Amino acid sequence: MKKKWFKGVATAIALTMTLTACGSPSATPDKKEETAKSTSSIEEKYPGLIENEGEAVDGGTLKVGLVSDSPFKGIFNGYLYTDNSDNVIMKYTMNGAFPIDADFKLIADSDETPIKLSIDKEAKTVNYTINPKFKWSNGDPVTTADIVKSYEIVANQQYILTAKSARYDSDMKVIEGIEDYNEGKADKISGLEVIDDANMKIHIKQLTPNMLWGGGFVSEFVNAKQYEGIAMDKVTESDALRKNPLSYGPYVIKDIIQGEKVIFEANPYYYKGEPKVKKVEIEIVPPSQQVAAMQAGKYDILFNAQADVFPQLEELDNIKIATRMDLYMSYLGFKQGKWDSANNKVIVDPNAKMNDVNLKKAMAYAIDNNALGEKFYNGLRFNAVSPIPPVFSTLHDPQMTGYEYDLEKAKSLLEEAGYKDVNGDGVREGKDGKEFKINFAMMSGSEIQEPLSQYYMQQWKEIGLDVELVDGRLLDFNIFYDRLTADDPGIDAFIAAFGLASDPNPSGLYSSEAPFNLSRYTSQTLDDALKALGTEEAMDPEKMPALYHNFEKVFFDEAPSIPQANRVEFLPVNKRVKMYTFSHDDTSGFDWSKVELTAAEPIAAK
Repeated sequence: MKKKWFKGVATAIALTMTLTACGSPSATPDKKEETAKSTSSIEEKYPGLIENEGEAVDGGTLKVGLVSDSPFKGIFNGYLYTDNSDNVIMKYTMNGAFPIDADFKLIADSDETPIKLSIDKEAKTVNYTINPKFKWSNGDPVTTADIVKSYEIVANQQYILTAKSARYDSDMKVIEGIEDYNEGKADKISGLEVIDDANMKIHIKQLTPNMLWGGGFVSEFVNAKQYEGIAMDKVTESDALRKNPLSYGPYVIKDIIQGEKVIFEANPYYYKGEPKVKKVEIEIVPPSQQVAAMQAGKYDILFNAQADVFPQLEELDNIKIATRMDLYMSYLGFKQGKWDSANNKVIVDPNAKMNDVNLKKAMAYAIDNNALGEKFYNGLRFNAVSPIPPVFSTLHDPQMTGYEYDLEKAKSLLEEAGYKDVNGDGVREGKDGKEFKINFAMMSGSEIQEPLSQYYMQQWKEIGLDVELVDGRLLDFNIFYDRLTADDPGIDAFIAAFGLASDPNPSGLYSSEAPFNLSRYTSQTLDDALKALGTEEAMDPEKMPALYHNFEKVFFDEAPSIPQANRVEFLPVNKRVKMYTFSHDDTSGFDWSKVELTAAEPIAAK
């Protein structure tokens, strides 16, 4: 077993020295190659398909742990949620309106999917035909009224303001009439043409390539009857969303221990047939308990297991581990403006402390993400060279190298920008010659977070920057994102992460109309590059890569934020689970309705 990294400033400084020593600029190319090989070897050693011997038992309860140091928020709809824990809880139990293929594209023109999707290029419509087998957990069919109601909630300005929702963005404005509805000029969305309970058309202004991945469209729905009479500014607190939401997935909520645990029962009306396992329990697991819980046989599956305990989980004889490349990117963000909630757009502050491209790039070059991936994450993370995730290899420019660790380059950029050590104390002053301090926010969580934060600050100290943790401590997950979303003036820079969408178009993260653009940076050049990704021209598979390459170049030139790390995701699965598929490229149609158990309880380690 590899040694664990412990909390404490002394240990953090020791780690910093180790990382600095092994991270010389000249060694970077070799190290990148080694990291890539290590990543491949992990995926080869732990493939995405898990199979165990044994006869399946009847019924049973699938017990699932979800690692988090914060309670879940409890917004139980697969499109209205804002919290990743809520998403994980629903993803395999309640969702599933639009299955995807191995390239993450929506499966179109199929009579087997819950909703048959087709695109009429000449008429500029997206057409839906609802499968008669697609039903809610109360036996009622899913109807076009449910789809329309979902759009009306998402695009309603009262809902957006009270829920602090980021779902209504520039991508969605391709739908005819949705802007008039959002602005209160119309009571309905004119582009939603209902033909009957099972058929409808969505009229669009132009064809865009992200439609192939579902971009701009609501992907999961509410039950319209359940939301009758609920005011838009009350949706977020309604029982229909928080306590007893209907489901068309394989399971439906039976009971909730708020913030801690959700108990599901099988949905007898699930369109693929009633699940083999009749009950599912999903509960929050504190990071400190994740290994002990799996060792004791408390859970069958453990989501969001942390990389620092990977070596310990590898040693357990009662589990198998599945891996896959994750749709994930951590990033270094900089507050450079604010969000205008009244007009749903980013307002850049040209005088913001962090709005200097050389300052941002200098901070990037001071961090050795490949070394961090090895030392802190057991080789499961590696330097992210682009905002386009590596799973979309055909769209990524292979010439992009990102920010390779280079302290001298970082110092040179600061000198060029005018951040100089005026009084010789080793700390750089601002461009105006006055004291310059950066308030840095990071989340709490696993035990590596403290030494990791110390590493960042030590590296920035090496290039002469005075960086301190906001409030002198790590922040709870919910507090961290609440303060970022509110554009807390006490935060200058931060480390955050995206669970990236299956649609490669990153407009929802970086455009001027994207609430998830937490750095609050935009420019005409950046917006133009993003908009080009959504044009009809970009639907041409021969032209699409060049447009993505241009976006990558603009992103690197302007540094709105700095990609930090991509990761390999891993999933510990107890050996009583007969078969489980974790791969992105699975074409078998596996979902939780097919899970079987070979014992009455999860198996404990010997």
